[in-house]
Amino acid sequence: MRTLAILSALFGGFRRKGRARSGGIFAVLIGAVFLACVTLTSGCTTHTIGNAELSRNVYVELVDWHVSGLWIFNTPICWIRVVNYNDVPVKDVRVRFKTFGYNGELLSNGTYTMEGSVGPRSVKNFVEQTVGLVDLESDMLSIELDAVESEH
Repeated sequence: MRTLAILSALFGGFRRKGRARSGGIFAVLIGAVFLACVTLTSGCTTHTIGNAELSRNVYVELVDWHVSGLWIFNTPICWIRVVNYNDVPVKDVRVRFKTFGYNGELLSNGTYTMEGSVGPRSVKNFVEQTVGLVDLESDMLSIELDAVESEH
């Protein structure tokens, strides 16, 4: 019975001393907006420190890129080559990216983790990687290795 009273209070409609209470729907809407804002502005992944020993022997190269998004959601689509000089496979290669304007000014930056592994002493091409949202005027892109994890 108490649950019914709580639901009635949230969704309004019960009377108290002759007056109607209608603030329940408003409270639910405010709660939903708050939850949406918190969900959209918080990161979905956690950044690990990575394995520094393995990172020293991994090389990343930006082979090609272009911006996609029809001037609404601008995302660089990248072809990234990863070279693993280690004797063990690595996974979750994370790169830091920066975009620059025509005059060299920094416009956007972020990180991107490539899912999958790169075998020991091998090369893997990660094509069509959508690395994140960038500024519309992005003219140049640079990447650098941020972290890698051991596959085992």
